Amino acid sequence: MEPNGVGMTEFMLSTISSKTLTLSEAVRQLKENAYMRTIKETLALYCGIGAKDEGALKKRVTELLLQSDPEAKRDSVERKVRTWMKDDAQAIGKRAAVQLAFALHLLVEDADHMLVRLSGERFHWRDPEDIIWVYGLNNRLSFPQANDLCQRLLGRAGAAQGREERTDAMTAMVKNRVMNLKTEDELAAFLEGARDELGKLHNTAYSLFMDFLSLLGLPDLNDFLAEAREMPIKEIVATYMYNNCIPRAHAAGKKAKEADASMQSAIQRDIRQNWPDEVVLSRMIHRETDVTRKVLILLFLACDGGESEYGDYSDDTPEDVFQDMYARMNSMLSDCGFAPLDSRTSFDWMVLYCMCTDESIFIDDTVQRFLSEIFPSGSGDGEET
Repeated sequence: MEPNGVGMTEFMLSTISSKTLTLSEAVRQLKENAYMRTIKETLALYCGIGAKDEGALKKRVTELLLQSDPEAKRDSVERKVRTWMKDDAQAIGKRAAVQLAFALHLLVEDADHMLVRLSGERFHWRDPEDIIWVYGLNNRLSFPQANDLCQRLLGRAGAAQGREERTDAMTAMVKNRVMNLKTEDELAAFLEGARDELGKLHNTAYSLFMDFLSLLGLPDLNDFLAEAREMPIKEIVATYMYNNCIPRAHAAGKKAKEADASMQSAIQRDIRQNWPDEVVLSRMIHRETDVTRKVLILLFLACDGGESEYGDYSDDTPEDVFQDMYARMNSMLSDCGFAPLDSRTSFDWMVLYCMCTDESIFIDDTVQRFLSEIFPSGSGDGEET
């Protein structure tokens, strides 16, 4: 676990909300206290083995993966585990994380927390495959048994994934029903009966995403041709996604490898990772890819929650503007299945600091200045994506 994890998080939050930090001090505080949690530390936590005892941890994780997948080749598994143990490894694939959850016999809630730490994702309660994983954990199946269920049952529900997904089917409506499934017949009947409610994409997040974009000037998808939407998308990305502040990748070299070892580089990678551009935003609009946590947060900041239930509807200015916005954003993230704001991570620290203004209209300028401090002119040269 990260040193002084909870205490440091509370300290950094209280430091932000005190509004005593200048921009330069906020960036310096981030460099001094940001903690990039590694995969190795998370595996050590859930395996009950100290992260410093790397040999024992490698052996334990390797055995867990082999036990949960008897057909796997040891050499391949060992190579995978060695990669996870590297200090710069910060995420693994969701399926691998799910496999570990089965191997460790975790309950659904504990598995969900581990998935966030290992892959950055939670169980998606409307994804047919994730529903089967949840069913398997709930009913104490092995990973091969749950995997077999996926192979056999998804053929029946697969037709639903080719349809246009309903955006009014919300996660909470499905979650309670999934958690009460006790038999394979019940699971199969649920997947068949809920075909129109299931899908890979996050509907609550998508609905908010489109509402925010509409407020920011994106024309209705049904009223305009692609050419008419092109300029509004460019403007939204440039204005509200601060695209010009984020350096793009260049060819890697010796200088890049040296920079990758520094905390500054780690902070830059964390903030820049999955930063949206015009193509990504367009794909999200047309439901060709899922709405990300980072995009939703940036759009929330741009319109202070907009006209959604997470917007600011108070007639009077809250006594603590920061705490009010902090609570509203966390409520939105929770309802969308995303992790809450975490002051120990670089992007979230930036967001939290920029929320500490007396008026939300000043957030945009603060974000741009913060990004300029993190990415001074030319800092992206030679770095990899």
